[in-house]
Amino acid sequence: MFKKISIRLIILEWVFLAIIIGGSIVLYGIFAPAYYNYYKGKVIMQAFEDIKETDFMNLSDEDIGMFLEYEKENLSFTVADEEMQSIYTTKSNEDRVIYRNIVLKLDQFSEEPKIISKNSKRNSNLKLLGIVKQEGLSYYVCIQDKVQNVYSSFQFTEKFMLVMFVIALAFGSIIMYFLARNFARPIREMARVAEGLAERDFREKAEENGAYEEMNHLAKCINSMSEQLQDYVEQIEESREQLLDQNIQKERMEKARKDFIANVSHELKTPLAVISSQIEMLQYVQEEERKYYMDSIQEEVTKMSEMVGNLLDVSVIEHHMEQTKMEAVLMDEVVNYMLMKYEALFKKKKLNVYTELEKNCYVQGDREYIEQAMNNFLMNAFEHTENYGDIRIYLKNKEENIYFAVFNQGNLIPENDMEKIWKSFWMKEYEGGAAAHAGIGLYIVQSVIHFHGGKCGVENKEEGVEFWFMLPKSCEEEQKKL
Repeated sequence: MFKKISIRLIILEWVFLAIIIGGSIVLYGIFAPAYYNYYKGKVIMQAFEDIKETDFMNLSDEDIGMFLEYEKENLSFTVADEEMQSIYTTKSNEDRVIYRNIVLKLDQFSEEPKIISKNSKRNSNLKLLGIVKQEGLSYYVCIQDKVQNVYSSFQFTEKFMLVMFVIALAFGSIIMYFLARNFARPIREMARVAEGLAERDFREKAEENGAYEEMNHLAKCINSMSEQLQDYVEQIEESREQLLDQNIQKERMEKARKDFIANVSHELKTPLAVISSQIEMLQYVQEEERKYYMDSIQEEVTKMSEMVGNLLDVSVIEHHMEQTKMEAVLMDEVVNYMLMKYEALFKKKKLNVYTELEKNCYVQGDREYIEQAMNNFLMNAFEHTENYGDIRIYLKNKEENIYFAVFNQGNLIPENDMEKIWKSFWMKEYEGGAAAHAGIGLYIVQSVIHFHGGKCGVENKEEGVEFWFMLPKSCEEEQKKL
């Protein structure tokens, strides 16, 4: 029942009026009489202080004017001497007023008087009974608030405000009802359009030029969402055939995987056979020939170790990367570490290594895996660069990413092979049926970079090939931890 906007707005209007007007009535009833007494008490005390400065023996016109000004504040005065003779009275019946206001209350008069307040539900009476000493004579001063029905005025005001509250509540509810209906109309219209979207009906559009700017913005968002949903539905329908093609591609990949395993098995058989035969020969050869066979065995063992190591790297990349430790990594420090590590290796081939490294390049990731990706790029460049060739290494800040690239001077990569070289199970076939096994280093790079939310690629340059990857920058908070 209370879920409708119109009803909720009316209830909110009731609550608002109850807080504002109802609260005002309560506060008025509590504090108005007290404030009135406080204010009138200050006026009475000020009047008494002014009267003390008056010469009762010779009242001047200025003194009479002072009494008249205070009488405009609804005060009445009764001033008498020790003989109860009138000095000044507001009312004309002097003897009766002096008797009632002074004689009957003579014992209450004081030189340091205080305000005497008598309040009831119907009346309020403020009075001051003071004694003024002048030239050895005592004068009795009675000051009273002339308004006797102030509480009745307060009660009348409260009743009037209560009536106004009821009237405001009634008329406000009517006005709020029509405003709520007008306000809810575009919402109902947008709900109808949204229901159409749920039924894949994208023809209806919400009104974008209504009376409320917020509703217009919401309508634009709904219409934009409708257009996007329509595009998504069309894309989904168009991608059905692509999904079928992908399934076929997966089958091909699985076949390639099996072929790869078969080829690896074959490759392992060859060095094992060589090692076995050479071990047998060791018992027949002379001592001086054994070193040759031992070196040959060591060479075959190294090849097998590299092959098995690469397979283990693929296994770790595919199955254990979710256990990585993500932290801020200073890339320029990692690059310098890698260059120092392979300095001797590069010098062995007399390679010319050039670097362009920017400072403070932070990324968020696992340093061990990032080092492995860099290592594969560097080793790939080393293997494909002839002696005395050039290798150039770049590290740059690019907007929200860190860019790392390795260029090596050498043969270009055919355009048809640009995407295939990143696959772990790809083999290139040559004329005559011969086949070359592709390495898995680039597949490892691609897996590491994609896991870290980055991108990688390769480009043919004028004199060689440049491999690159980009990783998102690390946040400042993580950098500070370093």
